[in-house]
This record gives sequence, C-alpha cells and structure tokens, in this order.
Amino acid sequence: MTRCRPSLAVFGPLPPQPTGIARYIHTSATHLEPYFDVTCASSPTDADPHDFDHVLYHLGNNAMHHGAFRALHTRPGPVLLHEFNNLDYYHQAWTQLTSHEQHHVLHAYSRHLGEDFRHRSALDAYAARNPDVDLGSLDLGIEQLAVHAATTTLVHHPATAQLLRRRHPQADIRTLPFPVEPITTPDPRRVRRRLHLPDHALLFATFGFIGQYKRVERILDAWQHWNDRPEHAHLLLAGELQYPLPIPDDPTIHHTGHLSDRDFDDLLLSVDCAIQLRHPWLGETSGPVSTLLAHHRPVILSDIPGMHTTTPTATHIPVGPGEVDALVHALHHHGYSPTRAPAYNPEHSWTTWSQALAMALNTPSQER
Repeated sequence: MTRCRPSLAVFGPLPPQPTGIARYIHTSATHLEPYFDVTCASSPTDADPHDFDHVLYHLGNNAMHHGAFRALHTRPGPVLLHEFNNLDYYHQAWTQLTSHEQHHVLHAYSRHLGEDFRHRSALDAYAARNPDVDLGSLDLGIEQLAVHAATTTLVHHPATAQLLRRRHPQADIRTLPFPVEPITTPDPRRVRRRLHLPDHALLFATFGFIGQYKRVERILDAWQHWNDRPEHAHLLLAGELQYPLPIPDDPTIHHTGHLSDRDFDDLLLSVDCAIQLRHPWLGETSGPVSTLLAHHRPVILSDIPGMHTTTPTATHIPVGPGEVDALVHALHHHGYSPTRAPAYNPEHSWTTWSQALAMALNTPSQER
C-alpha cells in the first residue's frame, strides 16, 4: 500500500514575475516532490492555506510578495524570510496594508527618527526634507510583524538567525542552506560577446536590482580612483536601476539593465571578480552572492554580519569611513591576482536544502 504524501502549499511570487525568489520557488517545487504533494500559489485567492497539511510562505522585500504576506495572516505557518528588513515591501504595498500594519510601520519610524509620523504623508514629507536618508534600509525591527505571525522563521544566514533570536527570544528561528544549482555552460564568456564586452577584459561586476543599499556610488567612486587600473579592466552593473543613479560617462563602465536568467548565470561565471556591497543589512540572503560563493568565484563583500564568510575567494571591506580606499585596495588585489576556474561546492545543493526544509516543516517548533 502506498502512503499518500502530505500536501504543501508554497506561497510567494511565481514566474514570470521578475524576481529571483520566483525562480527559487519554481525550482524548489521539484525538489520537494519526494516529501510533499506541492502546490505553488501567489496569494490566498489562488489557493486557500487551510486546505493543505503544510504551508510555507516566502517573504521578500517588494510588493510581489504581498499575496504571501496576506496568506500568512490567513493561516499562521512557517516563513522563509529572504529579507528580514523588509521595509520596502511595506512602502510598495502601503495602500494594501491593514490599518494595524500601517500604524506599526509609522510608529517604528517615529521611534527611530524621533519624529511623530501619524500619517504616511508626514513620512513622505520627511523623506523630501532628507533625501540622503534611505528610509527603506533603516533597521527598525520591522520583521516583528512577520516573525510574530509565523510558527517557525527560516533564514539562510546564521548571523541573521542569531540576531533574530536575540530580538525575539520566544520565536522559533532556524537556518536553512541557500540552494544553488551548479551552473554548466560550454562557454561562460559567450555572454560577454552578447553584451559587446571585450572577450579579453578583466571584468568586475555587481549583480541584481540596483538599490541605494547596494552602495553602487561607492563602487563607481572607487573605480574612478583606482589609479593603477589595468587598461583592459571593465566594470559591469548587471541589473535594473531602482533609483536615479548617476553613472559616469566612462567607456569602461557598462550597465546592462534586466538580463535573462541564462545571461545572468553565465555572467556570474564569466566575471573575474564580483563586488556585492550592502548597508546596513539588506541582501543577507543574496542569490548572486550565494551563487558566486558556491562556485568559488572571487567576490568583494561588505564586512557586515549578514555577509560574512570564511570562503577564501571573498574579500571583506568595512562600511563607512575608509570604505572607498579599502575598495580600491581590494580591486587592486583581485585585479592583479590570477582567476581560478569555477568549481561547484555540493554543500549548496538543492538536495541538502530540501532535506533540511522537509525536516523543518515536519518538526513542530516545540520539538526543536
């Protein structure tokens, strides 16, 4: 007699929505099939969370996750937090939030900034008066809304888990390895020719949506202050702009805009060194960073807990004073070091991920 698999509803953005988490969810369904009868849905209007044995909510940092946030409030369950500081979600989905959520967000800003924001218009006015303050990356403890609604909170980075356990000692916080498919391509430099980049270029790149928290201005500043930069060095901004970023008129600097998944993956292997900066936290579960590390690619990272790694191909630089000088030094180091061929680390496999997630879903929080 064959035992039926328990049913699992996975809520979050799905292809063709333009986010890496949609791809993550779509890929994960195949790897969860040995354990569950999986249904993927964008919102509770697509599938009733109460109709399943298990649920899992993927929560990210933009309005494409609104359906998953709503499903979580319909039926509490395990949450996978792709960004614990998800202020941009609340900004983007503002008109769809409950009055309680809106009040919570405004109160968090009031407490942090020392002003009384009783209405969204007051916060918008503050933003207009203080254009240098990135309101989307302030660490306000906003994750409380999701963590307190979840039965279990899963994060990818141990440092993030430690921080959340300190803030929410009664919550069940667990870590889950970030899954990375091995990238196999017969010619990873093919994408250089497609993007009209010199095949022989010493290529540096930063990947993903380009928001203020990724500190791309610092990268551009360091690039222009790298006095002994090799003539064949090029810098690639691989992703869509999310704010008006002034890009210097420099033939060695290239901006791609949106890329197909294939071109994006090929670029991860094709670059000689990646630069992924963050502040204060956003991006602790960065897909590009995890993919680069899983393939032993050289990468320059901000020295913050959520991006710390002992991987020998990574160089960490401080955030704040001295950041640009340290970045110039790191660029020089990687620019004059030989680049090793990509090599995949199976500890990042989907098999490892699916086993860990199945165990988490089947183990109640009180049995940790």
